[in-house]
Amino acid sequence: MSDIDNSLEQLLSNASPRPVPSSTDAAKAREAVHAEWRAVSGKHRSRKRLVRLAVAATIVVGVFSLFSAFRGPSVDFVRVASIQKSFGSVYVLGEQSELTLANNLTTIYSGQTIVTGSDAGMALSWGKGGSVRLDKATKIEFVDDHTVRLQSGRIYFDSTPSELISGNSASGAESLQVETEHGTVSHVGTQFMAQVNTGELSVSVREGLVDIVGRYYPHTASRGEQVVFSGSHRPVVLSVPEYGDRWDWVTQTSPTIDVGGKTVHAFLMWAARELGMSIEYADAAVERVAHQAVLEGRVDMDPAEALRLRMLTAALDWRYVGGVIYVSDGS
Repeated sequence: MSDIDNSLEQLLSNASPRPVPSSTDAAKAREAVHAEWRAVSGKHRSRKRLVRLAVAATIVVGVFSLFSAFRGPSVDFVRVASIQKSFGSVYVLGEQSELTLANNLTTIYSGQTIVTGSDAGMALSWGKGGSVRLDKATKIEFVDDHTVRLQSGRIYFDSTPSELISGNSASGAESLQVETEHGTVSHVGTQFMAQVNTGELSVSVREGLVDIVGRYYPHTASRGEQVVFSGSHRPVVLSVPEYGDRWDWVTQTSPTIDVGGKTVHAFLMWAARELGMSIEYADAAVERVAHQAVLEGRVDMDPAEALRLRMLTAALDWRYVGGVIYVSDGS
């Protein structure tokens, strides 16, 4: 045994015996120890719960922020056009790509996509000014109040429609753009038609100028031109008349006009613009009659048919001479 062990043994042997606690005191001591243990354990558990809640809250905030980032800024839906005429099957494309019949649709808002059936057509009063027509089998998205996205089919735009078409205005019409997968079409005070087929964009101009920024080449088309963009090829430019069969679908979508109190001359100007023609009077006397004679009622028919019927009441004769409506006194 070492000297240290001997010293400890001697120290313990000299110490007086310690008192033994009673059974009651021992029970109280054990209870105090258990109570302290429960308090400490509870603190640990509470701390763990707080940590778990904090982690969960962080995850929720992170997920919300992630969705917010993907969702992007809020979008204000604005009125872009009013429907003036509609016939056949017209649909609105839903969020799940479902088609819903738009029988009672009167107003079109940004973000909406319209699909016309094989028997359909539409005339719209563009909110920024001008008249928009949709042909059959057309799918078009109204992006905002100055942009449409033509996915398929045909669209026609007249920046300065006749004053007889109620609800139309030329104010601000220069802002309209037609986007397609082949390029963007912008006009400069004009009448034009844009058509998208599989792999091809065709733009025909009746009046004014149209700027086309293709995916590969730009081109400015003028009156009497048709420009065809196909793939990466250079655009093909053709000469086309501003009237005739290729424009017949446009006259089928002509909105109803009110000719009550309007002169025959104003009526002729409407018909000529819808048909892509000009007016020529046989002489000054005939022109004077046209400016003085007043019509009544409303016109809800093809301009060519309306021309035939209304001119009978004005005691004036007319005929087509190329792209000119030639008006005479019938003698």
